[in-house]
Amino acid sequence: MAGGVAILGAGGFVGARFVELAVLDGRSDEVIPIVRAAKSVARTAHLGLTYRFGDASRPDSLARALEGCEAVVDLTKGNPADMPRIAESVHAAALAARVRVLVHLSSATVYGQLERPDLADDALPRLDHWMRYAREKGRAENFLRERMGDGRLTTVVLRPGLIWGPGSPYVLGSGSDLVRGAAYLVGDGGGICNLMYVDNLVRSIAAVVGHPAPASGFYNVADDETTTWREFYGGLAAGLGVDPATIHLVPGGRYRAGLRDLRRDVQELAAYAWLKGRLSVEARAEVKRRLARALGRDLPDPPDRRGRPVVTREMHDLQTTRHRLPTAKFRATFGHQNTTSFVAGMASSLAWLRFIGVDAREEAVPAPVARPTDVPPTPAGATI
Repeated sequence: MAGGVAILGAGGFVGARFVELAVLDGRSDEVIPIVRAAKSVARTAHLGLTYRFGDASRPDSLARALEGCEAVVDLTKGNPADMPRIAESVHAAALAARVRVLVHLSSATVYGQLERPDLADDALPRLDHWMRYAREKGRAENFLRERMGDGRLTTVVLRPGLIWGPGSPYVLGSGSDLVRGAAYLVGDGGGICNLMYVDNLVRSIAAVVGHPAPASGFYNVADDETTTWREFYGGLAAGLGVDPATIHLVPGGRYRAGLRDLRRDVQELAAYAWLKGRLSVEARAEVKRRLARALGRDLPDPPDRRGRPVVTREMHDLQTTRHRLPTAKFRATFGHQNTTSFVAGMASSLAWLRFIGVDAREEAVPAPVARPTDVPPTPAGATI
């Protein structure tokens, strides 16, 4: 690509892998990593690329970083409350820099639990979703949707399922839970695990920006295989020396909210974020200490003690998803990009987990890993 592809969020899980694969494929001159701070370069600093600095929340700053780029891929994440504003800023900067195409990474969580198998790729997001992350992703989508018809900028929104592979928060969280005996399956584990292997996602994004004339629109992306949560956990358990019988089975049915959910709702309030930003670290620690002492009898045991599973609403919803994410539209438009199978992806994920020391076998020796640039990411709960 003559003008190059700007990667926003190049220091994150997907962004770092995009940059890394470009270098490994001999296309380092085609990618332009853009980060907000120097610390974000840590994962890929050894690759020898030239980084640009730009703030995705400031159109003027970002437009300067995008100068000369033909395409921009928005892989930014962060506080859910900021997502619509970031989408607006990136869109404005892309227009100012006269890029040809904008690829925005959304999430299949905007649909909720995929309650129908024939869900259209351009179906409206659920703005009544209980999870703020999903609601704000949906609002960001709607902003871009309203501007797709004006002809000023080709905008492609990709909705991946659960992004996995070496470095994935879900792989790390699930593997760690299995090793310490806190993993669980909802019901019989037969829910659909809508996976999207990170390399397959990177190739899908590359197919969009490499297309001579992509059309603005929404596209679901996911791996080819239909995988259940029982199969996903079973594959991890087998490779980590964990007896599958130690995986807890929790009742299916409707999720019952508890104190943890109330705490999450409070933490998502704008007032909470405002107050947190104005309290010192010491003051926040004291508030937590007093709350723990006042509510100690009601708080659940920490998940890393006694191997007791802690069922979260996010994982309950993911594990009770009934249908596979439909992806025929993407394949018909951009071709088949899923060259990494579930078996191959699981092997790479297990090699990475063992490399960083997540293994139930005491005698296990760290296995070589094909991706030494990966470092342990944020604990499970992050999506991108």
